[in-house]
This record gives sequence, C-alpha cells and structure tokens, in this order.
Amino acid sequence: MAACPVSFGGVDSASGPSFGYDQFGTWYDQFRAETLEPALELASTLLATELDDLLSDRDLARIRNVAGRVKSKRRTWRKLQRYHVASVDEIPDVVDDLIGLRITCTNLRDLEMVQAALDNLPRAPRQKRPLALDPTTERDYVDAPKDSGYRGWHVNLRLLLGRTRVTCELQIRTLLQDSWGELTHEDTYSKAGELPPLVEILSKRMADLLATLDDIAEDLRTELDRLDEAVVAETASDEPDQRAAISGVAADAASMLLDRWHQLDRPVELSSLAWALQKEFGAEVSDDWFGHNNFKRFLRHVLPDGEISTGRQAYLLPPTAGRPSPDADVATPEAADDAASAAPPDEAQRLRRIDRGFPLVDASQWARIYGSLADAWAEMGPRPPSTRMLNELTRAARDGAAATGEPISRRHLDYVAKAVLAGDDDGTPLPASRLAEEFVESTLQRMADLRIIEPANASRRAAVARWLLT
Repeated sequence: MAACPVSFGGVDSASGPSFGYDQFGTWYDQFRAETLEPALELASTLLATELDDLLSDRDLARIRNVAGRVKSKRRTWRKLQRYHVASVDEIPDVVDDLIGLRITCTNLRDLEMVQAALDNLPRAPRQKRPLALDPTTERDYVDAPKDSGYRGWHVNLRLLLGRTRVTCELQIRTLLQDSWGELTHEDTYSKAGELPPLVEILSKRMADLLATLDDIAEDLRTELDRLDEAVVAETASDEPDQRAAISGVAADAASMLLDRWHQLDRPVELSSLAWALQKEFGAEVSDDWFGHNNFKRFLRHVLPDGEISTGRQAYLLPPTAGRPSPDADVATPEAADDAASAAPPDEAQRLRRIDRGFPLVDASQWARIYGSLADAWAEMGPRPPSTRMLNELTRAARDGAAATGEPISRRHLDYVAKAVLAGDDDGTPLPASRLAEEFVESTLQRMADLRIIEPANASRRAAVARWLLT
C-alpha cells in the first residue's frame, strides 16, 4: 500500500486512517490496558518457558537478553499513516508489531539455535499451547540485510489470550547486530524508510564491519565447540580409574553430577555436563578432571551405573529405574496409524525434546528436502566433507528450493546433510533415494541410542520410517 505523509490530526482522505487521533487514542488506551499489556506478559512468560524447556543450561547462557514492549501510542499512530484503515477495530490486523519481543544472543550460531528451538512451537495457538509460530511471516535480514545495513531475524508469534488472538513480532539478533541498532538510532532518523545520505553511508559501513566481526565470532565459537567436544571424546583408556580418590572439591563435583543425573527426565549432552562443571568450579578442572585425565572417566567413576549413548553425539541417559519403557506411550495401533499420516509421530516429538535441531515437518516435506539436497550436491560434484562444504551445500539447496517458489528452511537442510555426511568419507553426491535411506538409518539408530525406540520394536521403527519416506 502507498505511504503517505504523517498527519497527527484529523483524517487524510487519500490514505491513512479514516478516523482521527482522538478516536484512535481512546481505542488505544483501552486496548493496551485490556489486551496488549496482559498479552505481552503472557507471551514473555511462555517464550521463556519454551526456551528453558528446550535448551540446555549452556545454551541458555548464550542468550543475553529477552525483552518485550508494547508499541507506544504515538509510534502506532505514525505507522498507521502508511495504510488505509477504515476503523479502529482493523488496527491489530494492520500493525503486527503492537507487541514486540526481542531475543539478543551471543553470535550467529546461537541465533540459529533459538530458531531451531522455536520450530517446536505449534503453527496455530490452542488452549493447551497458547503460543504459536507463523513460519509464513519469517523475514531473514541476516542473509538478506536491509538497505540500511540492518541485520536480524524476524517472525510473528500468535498468542491466544483467553479467546482473543493476538500477534506479537519477535526479533532475534546477535549482540553485534543489536549494537548496530543502538548506535545508529535507525528508528529515530529514518523517514519513510530512508536515512539521511551520510548517516546511510556510515551505517552501512558499520553494519558491514560488525557483520565481519560476527563471522569471526562464529569461527571462534566453532573452535570452542571443537574444544568442548574434545573434552568428552572417546579415548583408549576410558575405563574408570578406581585408584583416583574422590574427595574435597572432586567430591563436591561428583555430588553435583549425581544430583543432575537423578533429576534427568531426558538425555543430556556430555559436553553440556562438562561445561556446567567448568562454569561452577573453574576452567582449570579440565586440566586433569580431578586426577581422571578426562571428563568421561570422571563421569564413569562417579556414575558406575550411568549409561552413555553411542553415536556421533554422546549423551548421559536418565536412570532407568522407575521410568517408563521407551515404547510405553507409543505402543498402541492408533499411534502406528498416526505415524503414517502427515504429522510427526510421537517418537519424533521425543527426539526433538532431546535434540532441538531435529526437524518436525509434515511427511510431505521430506521428499522436497532430500530432492533439494540431492540436486545441489550433484551440481557441486564430489568434495571431501567439511564445514565449508556443508555450508555451501545447504545454501545452494535452500536457494534452489526458493527458486521454485516453495522455500525450505536451511536449518532442516543442514540437519539432514550433517546426519548423512557424518558417515561419508569422500563426499560423493548421492541421489535423493539414497539420501533418504541414509537419513532414515541415522535417525532410527539415534532413537535407539537415546532409548526412544527399542531396536527390536519393528513396528515402531517401520512407522517412523514411513513418516520419513512418505
């Protein structure tokens, strides 16, 4: 719709609202008190709960701030001037950021981490889960920055407040992306989407410099993650060393691990446990892990009955005593029928609670994911697997899907590609059918490692495979 000059009084007959500022103000004051402020409080609480439930303590520490605001009366009126609005009742449908939520995280990897966690939200709000995500509203200004240089990721959340549906705009930025907004004051000086020429030049220069720093921070994060994984890597001497006495600080650390284990309701990454000990007792504990040389030996000494999963990512599994069997909640014929439908089966939901990156998509989406990756891989040709190769593959697959008018989340492409490439030595391109087979095998093995499906339960394995291959 066409923009128009800002008018703070009366009615603009060409465009803008068909009502005056006084009428708008009366509506705004009442709507803010009765709907916007309660909705902001509820949305903030639900969002924090969702993140707490899905992210580890280590990941939560990388979220620096979660904030929210209700758009002010004057700024709402100013935005309304861009549109023709017939009545005040239409305002919530026209202005989708009356409620704004913002998450600031450490770097780009953390931004993707939060995106993956949010994928767990339902697509429509309901009484039991009143906060939902609308993926059709996603605006990715990280891959495609605004002309001003602004970078960030936006999406709309839908909230059910009693019987009222409310829209909230969520923005996720890195610390540096958020700093750019604070330093440039884009909202203050921007008029009709334009900045004064010198401000625009300087803002873009600053945005590009900060984006470069974000890339460096990402490389640093990658190296730190490598070091974290090295802490819990398999070694030739991982059997517990019973000669190493546990006393003093070591006994305190052992008690912390025991408490954490007994409270587990799902598997937890070993790297997350090691991080928690380093955070509590200091990084120096990783020098020799209380005389055990590595974290895994210390963990096995402390928890001789604890079970550690196999596979490319090591998890400490919860105690088995008093817990339902992996198939207790999914063993009915109805559950098997559900798995053949478009909705993700229960096992997929359980895996997602453990591994936040696992895609929960309708069955019809899998063929498109496999096909897009296969096409991009064939175009790239053979190449040894590496982080750079993976990034190029998933970017090309995403762009190829977008060109067809049916975009696919890069996060989903990335997850499948990583699972397939984990067992690939030479990077020879695979057709879509082989990609699907490799991913199904990897997923079923992962579910077995994490006690989600018993290896002998052929019916449930077949049900999950049908969902992944539909």
